[in-house]
Amino acid sequence: MTTRWLSLFSRWIIGLVFLAASLPKLVAPQDMALAIFRYHLLPHGLVNAAAILLPWIELTAAVALLLAPAYRRAAALLLCGLLAAFTAAIALDLHRGIDIACGCFSLKPELGRIGALSLLRNALLLLLAALAALAPAGKKPCPP
Repeated sequence: MTTRWLSLFSRWIIGLVFLAASLPKLVAPQDMALAIFRYHLLPHGLVNAAAILLPWIELTAAVALLLAPAYRRAAALLLCGLLAAFTAAIALDLHRGIDIACGCFSLKPELGRIGALSLLRNALLLLLAALAALAPAGKKPCPP
């Protein structure tokens, strides 16, 4: 019973976090592109594509995690992958001494600077996403 509640808690926290994180990015893709550019990790030609696609991936995975039992494990695994990539990007830029805004929940450059707390937050979110991914699978999707 405890495992079930922990799984439910993890799923809802991760789903709501990514739902909330995706919305400002969807409304302002140009600001998202600038936030991605400031990390200096992607070739310039991929920045705009990433700025358009990433928020939709976050939103879709969050909704699937919250509302689509058949796709919960896949959504949780996708969010684990995103969190791992985002955490690596933050760690790399911290190591390189690049002082930028995270771009996680706000796209304003003066808010949410990356730092050790960003890494700790992402580690906790990654743990919750992993717990959600390890939960028993939901109903199988209907065959075509």
